[in-house]
Amino acid sequence: MFQFIKQSSLSTIKIKLIILYILNISDILLTLILVRTGLIIEANPVMASIIENSFATFFVKGIIPALLFIYLYYRLQSATPKMIKLTNFCIFILLGFYFFINCLHLLWFILLPYF
Repeated sequence: MFQFIKQSSLSTIKIKLIILYILNISDILLTLILVRTGLIIEANPVMASIIENSFATFFVKGIIPALLFIYLYYRLQSATPKMIKLTNFCIFILLGFYFFINCLHLLWFILLPYF
């Protein structure tokens, strides 16, 4: 596992970007479900207004990240090893952030019956 995190080859970065995209999608899906219970609110004020519109939500959390990740992967193919390592580190930070957010969502689902 630690070897996978440290590896900064394009093939492992591609897998990390796919995992990051999946965590991003699960974040918005879990957020929408929890917000619709009425027991929580979206903490991000920008996203709070966006999740009121289904198309905007799909576009902002589904389409834009996919296009950005594809563009990033394309650009990394001609990047220097130093930039690839830096990108790998940034992706690792984002993976940790989204993993934490998804864990918070799961905690809310566990606590939901008690409210």
